[in-house]
Amino acid sequence: MPRFYRTVYFISVAAAIVSAASLVFMVGMIALEIILRSVFSTSTFVTAEFVGYAVAVCTVWSLSYVLEHEQLIRVNLLISRLPPRVQDLMTAISAFVLCASSLGLGWMFWLRVSKAWSRGTVSPSIAAVPIWIPEGMILIGLLILALQSFAHGLRHLQGYPSPAPRDPQPFTE
Repeated sequence: MPRFYRTVYFISVAAAIVSAASLVFMVGMIALEIILRSVFSTSTFVTAEFVGYAVAVCTVWSLSYVLEHEQLIRVNLLISRLPPRVQDLMTAISAFVLCASSLGLGWMFWLRVSKAWSRGTVSPSIAAVPIWIPEGMILIGLLILALQSFAHGLRHLQGYPSPAPRDPQPFTE
């Protein structure tokens, strides 16, 4: 099982890197658009569309990494008063519910992706992006989240520690 947890963690880290790259892409597209509009009085005409796709990728692909590092917003009003083993059980149940929810959303996106693929649907912009590409990216992010939440739940049931580093080195000057 440790190999499974490390593999899932590695996938989450890779997804976080893709998420960070999409954030850099967004900043670059917006900067380019500002320069084109203010200096050359023109535009890419696709910045809003591409930044929207990048926001979706940045959000969905980062969730598995954030879950593994236990940085999601969580209200501990009730769970903090429970014994540690019950806390682990409740966390595992929550993780499995998240897994099922992610798979359900993933199924819905699979239906959308396959329909967009078969119909050849493209965006109504000048770029005419095939819709299955951004929707497929969201689908992949949801599947990664489902895998990570399943591993997260199993770890809490088994009492196995996370492969994620717990004490990140602070920035020093």
